[in-house]
Amino acid sequence: MDEATDSAVAVADLAETRQIDLLEPGDPDRIGPYELLCRLPRGGQGADVFVGSAPADGALVVIKRLPEGAPELARKRLAREVENAARVKSSRVARIVDQDLAAGAPYYVQEYVSGTPLDEFLAHRSGGLTDEELRRIAIGLLRALRDVHAAGVVHRDVKPGNIIISGSDVWLVDFGISRYVGPEPPSGTATTGIAALGTKLFASPEQLQGAVLTEASDVYSWGLVIAYAAGAVHPVDPDDTMPDSEYFLALRAGRLNLTHVPPLLMDSVSQALRFAPEKRPSVAVLARQVEQRTRWLGGTSEIPDPRTTMRDLQSMGALVEAARYELGRLERAVADTRAGYAAAIGVAVLLGIVAGLVLAIVYHVLV
Repeated sequence: MDEATDSAVAVADLAETRQIDLLEPGDPDRIGPYELLCRLPRGGQGADVFVGSAPADGALVVIKRLPEGAPELARKRLAREVENAARVKSSRVARIVDQDLAAGAPYYVQEYVSGTPLDEFLAHRSGGLTDEELRRIAIGLLRALRDVHAAGVVHRDVKPGNIIISGSDVWLVDFGISRYVGPEPPSGTATTGIAALGTKLFASPEQLQGAVLTEASDVYSWGLVIAYAAGAVHPVDPDDTMPDSEYFLALRAGRLNLTHVPPLLMDSVSQALRFAPEKRPSVAVLARQVEQRTRWLGGTSEIPDPRTTMRDLQSMGALVEAARYELGRLERAVADTRAGYAAAIGVAVLLGIVAGLVLAIVYHVLV
């Protein structure tokens, strides 16, 4: 099979999982050593976003490139995006694998996450997600945000299009307007004004006001995403027709339609959508709430159960959270299946026998 045929097969495979566009007239065949296969939707600052293949092993990558002659501010913002994404160490955030920010058309390269964005996933459904699917999206996204915030980064653009449902987990992508808020002095310039807004429909109230943002802004966006995914309809502006001022007043007045949110998630979503950022729970608190209150949901799901990897265990809090989650899965497996229930009884009987033997030996020794 020649190179052209390989490329055509790769593009066909990509089209089965997400919306892509063919390369446009004038697009290069390569950027650096990477062969270009197709386009993804354009990014901010007029950036082109391509899917390409790596020269060594043919692995798919995402390449984000500014046009030739991009202004210095845009170049600095791209450098900031790379810097912030590289800070995050997570099994749910794509790694930066290459960059050339000094090129005439500066670019960076990330690993490609094979899967479907949440907005496209919902577009192929007749309604919102099932309760179990919502549970998995909620927990997977909270774990990704935990890792982002642990790196001192606020994502600032948590929305369905930036949430990828892969075959094994839930991923968060696109750090185009992210902001570092950690202790180290960042390089480059701050992202301000309209460039910091992202998508209005999933932005926090303070983001719409242009105020200083904290991790609480991502928490608010998480609440909007879950409310949206529950019914496949935006909880404030279903038709995306409200003027900006009216939309903001609706957020301030708490006029959000949460009727599609299942009861077991309602408290967590409602708390995340509090207007005042200081009154919202942290990601860690939300993760604990969601796990405790939804651990017995079960049911059908086309979304994978969030997995626990060694990269998840980077702090005591993450370790405790992962242990609690896996324990919940074990409890459900025992309670929800005859085989699990029988195995639990068998283990209990075996432990009883062992304990009896130990007590008999101790009694014999003492007597």
